[in-house]
Amino acid sequence: VFCCSKMANFVFLAFLATCIGVLALPPADPPCQACTPLIDPRTVIEPVPGLRATVEIIANYGTCPVTYRGYRWYVSWGDGVESYKDVAALQPEQAQYTYIHTGTYNVTVGYCAHPAVCCDSCTFLSQVIKVLN
Repeated sequence: VFCCSKMANFVFLAFLATCIGVLALPPADPPCQACTPLIDPRTVIEPVPGLRATVEIIANYGTCPVTYRGYRWYVSWGDGVESYKDVAALQPEQAQYTYIHTGTYNVTVGYCAHPAVCCDSCTFLSQVIKVLN
């Protein structure tokens, strides 16, 4: 059999394999079943003198068992810059950031269970801050 395109060859071979019963589709990815840690309302998001901001993220286990390992926390600083860090165990985290300009910024923090690529289950907390020089 001669075909003019690779796609035509693929379609023909798939048809032939289906007809003789040898075509096996790969298994689907298992569903993402991550637990969800929670952010404690005592988490701190505040401006610091000198065009800076600080976050102190306090998380609790939420639906995650105490033995769970594999968390990721995020900070979106409100000016297009984001920070993140992978950590094995649930623990408080702290980050600081320096802005280029004074202004009002919506800072968002997230704490996530991160069992696999493209499988995050997160809790978020946002606060608007006014950054001064």
